[in-house]
Amino acid sequence: LTQVDDRVLAVTAAGFAAVVAALELGESVLALRTQGEVGVAVTTRRLLAIQSRAASFVEARYRVSESAPGEQDLEVRDRLVVVAFPARILAFAPQIASWREFGLGPGERPIELLADENVAAVITPRRAVAFSPLSSGFVEYPLAPGEIPERSTLGADSVTLILPHRILIFRAADSRWSSLNR
Repeated sequence: LTQVDDRVLAVTAAGFAAVVAALELGESVLALRTQGEVGVAVTTRRLLAIQSRAASFVEARYRVSESAPGEQDLEVRDRLVVVAFPARILAFAPQIASWREFGLGPGERPIELLADENVAAVITPRRAVAFSPLSSGFVEYPLAPGEIPERSTLGADSVTLILPHRILIFRAADSRWSSLNR
Protein backbone atom coordinates (compact mmCIF):
# COMPACT_ATOMS: atom_id res chain seq x y z
CA LEU A 1 0.00 0.00 0.00
CA THR A 2 1.54 3.27 -1.06
CA GLN A 3 0.71 6.76 -2.27
CA VAL A 4 2.01 8.02 -5.60
CA ASP A 5 1.07 11.57 -6.54
CA ASP A 6 -2.74 11.78 -6.34
CA ARG A 7 -3.35 8.03 -6.13
CA VAL A 8 -3.28 5.23 -3.57
CA LEU A 9 -1.84 1.98 -4.93
CA ALA A 10 -2.09 -1.55 -3.58
CA VAL A 11 -0.32 -4.61 -4.90
CA THR A 12 -2.38 -7.66 -3.95
CA ALA A 13 -1.70 -11.37 -4.12
CA ALA A 14 -4.60 -11.88 -6.51
CA GLY A 15 -2.48 -11.60 -9.65
CA PHE A 16 -4.30 -8.49 -10.82
CA ALA A 17 -2.63 -5.30 -11.88
CA ALA A 18 -2.03 -2.88 -9.04
CA VAL A 19 -5.27 -1.67 -7.46
CA VAL A 20 -5.60 2.10 -7.81
CA ALA A 21 -7.81 4.66 -6.04
CA ALA A 22 -7.66 8.25 -7.23
CA LEU A 23 -7.65 10.92 -4.55
CA GLU A 24 -10.28 13.60 -4.86
CA LEU A 25 -9.47 17.27 -5.34
CA GLY A 26 -8.15 18.57 -2.00
CA GLU A 27 -7.98 15.10 -0.44
CA SER A 28 -4.74 13.93 1.15
CA VAL A 29 -3.47 10.70 2.68
CA LEU A 30 -2.93 10.85 6.44
CA ALA A 31 -1.88 7.24 7.10
CA LEU A 32 -1.26 3.95 5.31
CA ARG A 33 -1.48 0.80 7.42
CA THR A 34 -1.17 -2.86 6.43
CA GLN A 35 -0.96 -6.10 8.34
CA GLY A 36 -1.55 -9.67 7.24
CA GLU A 37 -4.42 -9.84 4.76
CA VAL A 38 -5.67 -6.24 5.07
CA GLY A 39 -4.61 -2.68 4.50
CA VAL A 40 -6.25 0.69 4.96
CA ALA A 41 -5.56 4.17 3.68
CA VAL A 42 -6.79 6.94 5.97
CA THR A 43 -7.45 10.15 4.06
CA THR A 44 -8.93 13.49 4.98
CA ARG A 45 -12.33 12.36 3.59
CA ARG A 46 -12.58 8.56 3.73
CA LEU A 47 -11.17 5.17 4.59
CA LEU A 48 -10.01 2.92 1.75
CA ALA A 49 -9.71 -0.74 2.74
CA ILE A 50 -8.13 -3.50 0.70
CA GLN A 51 -7.73 -7.22 1.20
CA SER A 52 -5.02 -9.46 -0.22
CA ARG A 53 -7.27 -11.02 -2.89
CA ALA A 54 -9.14 -7.92 -3.99
CA ALA A 55 -9.32 -6.11 -7.31
CA SER A 56 -10.64 -2.86 -5.80
CA PHE A 57 -10.67 -0.75 -2.66
CA VAL A 58 -13.73 -0.66 -0.39
CA GLU A 59 -14.59 2.89 0.63
CA ALA A 60 -16.17 4.27 3.81
CA ARG A 61 -16.78 8.02 3.82
CA TYR A 62 -16.71 10.15 6.93
CA ARG A 63 -19.95 11.71 8.04
CA VAL A 64 -20.22 15.49 8.07
CA SER A 65 -19.54 15.59 11.83
CA GLU A 66 -16.55 13.20 11.64
CA SER A 67 -12.89 13.67 10.95
CA ALA A 68 -10.15 11.16 10.25
CA PRO A 69 -9.58 8.71 13.10
CA GLY A 70 -6.58 9.16 15.36
CA GLU A 71 -4.01 6.44 15.93
CA GLN A 72 -5.82 5.31 19.12
CA ASP A 73 -9.12 4.96 17.21
CA LEU A 74 -7.82 2.64 14.46
CA GLU A 75 -6.81 -1.01 14.81
CA VAL A 76 -5.38 -2.94 11.85
CA ARG A 77 -4.83 -6.65 12.48
CA ASP A 78 -4.10 -9.68 10.28
CA ARG A 79 -7.75 -10.28 9.40
CA LEU A 80 -9.64 -7.12 10.34
CA VAL A 81 -9.71 -3.35 10.57
CA VAL A 82 -11.75 -1.60 13.28
CA VAL A 83 -12.33 2.14 13.56
CA ALA A 84 -14.03 3.86 16.50
CA PHE A 85 -15.69 7.19 15.73
CA PRO A 86 -17.57 9.19 18.38
CA ALA A 87 -21.00 8.05 17.10
CA ARG A 88 -20.29 4.78 15.26
CA ILE A 89 -17.93 1.87 14.85
CA LEU A 90 -16.74 0.62 11.45
CA ALA A 91 -15.15 -2.77 10.77
CA PHE A 92 -13.70 -4.40 7.68
CA ALA A 93 -12.64 -8.03 7.18
CA PRO A 94 -11.48 -9.97 4.08
CA GLN A 95 -14.17 -12.65 4.53
CA ILE A 96 -16.89 -10.00 4.43
CA ALA A 97 -15.15 -7.69 1.91
CA SER A 98 -17.22 -4.68 2.96
CA TRP A 99 -17.37 -2.17 5.79
CA ARG A 100 -19.83 -3.03 8.59
CA GLU A 101 -21.28 -0.24 10.72
CA PHE A 102 -22.57 -0.17 14.29
CA GLY A 103 -24.26 3.02 15.50
CA LEU A 104 -23.76 4.31 19.02
CA GLY A 105 -26.54 5.96 20.98
CA PRO A 106 -26.88 9.65 21.87
CA GLY A 107 -24.06 10.69 24.18
CA GLU A 108 -22.45 7.23 23.95
CA ARG A 109 -18.72 7.29 23.21
CA PRO A 110 -16.08 4.57 22.88
CA ILE A 111 -13.85 4.40 25.95
CA GLU A 112 -11.68 1.45 24.91
CA LEU A 113 -10.79 -0.26 21.62
CA LEU A 114 -9.26 -3.75 21.64
CA ALA A 115 -8.29 -5.96 18.69
CA ASP A 116 -6.37 -9.10 17.80
CA GLU A 117 -6.22 -11.39 14.75
CA ASN A 118 -9.89 -12.43 14.49
CA VAL A 119 -11.71 -10.35 17.06
CA ALA A 120 -12.19 -6.77 18.19
CA ALA A 121 -14.19 -5.11 20.94
CA VAL A 122 -15.25 -1.56 21.63
CA ILE A 123 -16.28 -0.69 25.17
CA THR A 124 -18.64 2.20 25.87
CA PRO A 125 -20.20 3.20 29.20
CA ARG A 126 -23.39 1.38 28.08
CA ARG A 127 -22.20 -1.80 26.36
CA ALA A 128 -19.46 -4.02 25.07
CA VAL A 129 -19.54 -4.44 21.29
CA ALA A 130 -17.55 -7.24 19.65
CA PHE A 131 -16.76 -7.81 16.00
CA SER A 132 -15.36 -10.88 14.31
CA PRO A 133 -15.09 -11.85 10.66
CA LEU A 134 -16.51 -15.19 11.73
CA SER A 135 -19.67 -13.56 13.11
CA SER A 136 -20.08 -11.39 9.98
CA GLY A 137 -21.05 -8.43 12.10
CA PHE A 138 -21.25 -6.83 15.52
CA VAL A 139 -22.46 -8.50 18.71
CA GLU A 140 -23.37 -6.28 21.66
CA TYR A 141 -23.75 -6.95 25.37
CA PRO A 142 -25.34 -4.35 27.70
CA LEU A 143 -23.37 -3.11 30.70
CA ALA A 144 -24.88 -1.88 33.96
CA PRO A 145 -24.46 1.84 34.75
CA GLY A 146 -20.92 2.47 35.96
CA GLU A 147 -19.79 -1.04 35.01
CA ILE A 148 -16.37 -0.34 33.52
CA PRO A 149 -13.87 -3.16 32.84
CA GLU A 150 -11.11 -3.45 35.43
CA ARG A 151 -9.00 -5.44 32.98
CA SER A 152 -9.27 -6.73 29.42
CA THR A 153 -7.44 -9.60 27.77
CA LEU A 154 -7.32 -10.65 24.16
CA GLY A 155 -6.67 -13.95 22.46
CA ALA A 156 -6.50 -14.47 18.70
CA ASP A 157 -10.21 -15.43 18.74
CA SER A 158 -11.56 -14.12 22.07
CA VAL A 159 -12.02 -11.09 24.29
CA THR A 160 -12.33 -11.32 28.08
CA LEU A 161 -13.55 -8.37 30.14
CA ILE A 162 -13.10 -8.46 33.90
CA LEU A 163 -15.89 -6.35 35.42
CA PRO A 164 -16.49 -5.59 39.13
CA HIS A 165 -19.11 -8.35 39.57
CA ARG A 166 -18.81 -10.55 36.49
CA ILE A 167 -16.58 -11.73 33.66
CA LEU A 168 -17.67 -11.31 30.04
CA ILE A 169 -16.20 -13.52 27.33
CA PHE A 170 -16.67 -13.18 23.58
CA ARG A 171 -15.52 -16.06 21.39
CA ALA A 172 -15.33 -15.44 17.66
CA ALA A 173 -16.35 -19.00 16.80
CA ASP A 174 -19.50 -18.76 18.97
CA SER A 175 -20.37 -15.22 17.82
CA ARG A 176 -21.84 -14.41 21.22
CA TRP A 177 -20.97 -13.06 24.66
CA SER A 178 -21.13 -15.26 27.74
CA SER A 179 -21.22 -14.05 31.33
CA LEU A 180 -19.78 -15.60 34.51
CA ASN A 181 -20.34 -14.36 38.04
CA ARG A 182 -17.20 -13.35 39.92
